Amino acid sequence: MNYKSEKEILAVIEKFESCSIERGTWGHPEHLIVAYHYASKNDFETALSKMRDGIFILLKSFKVDLTKEMPYHETLTVFWMRTIFEFAKDNSGFSVETINKMIEKFDKNYPGEFYTHEHLFSEEARAKFVEPDVKRIPSC
Repeated sequence: MNYKSEKEILAVIEKFESCSIERGTWGHPEHLIVAYHYASKNDFETALSKMRDGIFILLKSFKVDLTKEMPYHETLTVFWMRTIFEFAKDNSGFSVETINKMIEKFDKNYPGEFYTHEHLFSEEARAKFVEPDVKRIPSC
């Protein structure tokens, strides 16, 4: 998806933070937009905390029973926040071009360059951050 205006991008962030984004529209590009927003305005730990907390709040607003279904994945959250934090350091400002470049560069399969499928989708990786087993993630 290519975003056409800053207003459209900012609406994603506002809907995430107000829990008014629909579950069917909370996809990979939207995750990246919110991650970039937090990464560009905060230190890494604060950005990660805001993203993690926001996802859990959003899941509750979707009425996800976290005792039965756990769509949250800690390793993927940390991986993406580290990746986007590094991207934000190299890209000043918040523009439509930057957001579209980020979405194009980091498709949902990008973690596969760093993790084997078995390692990334293990129960351990879902519950807590695990380091990659293929190649190192750039550090923050």
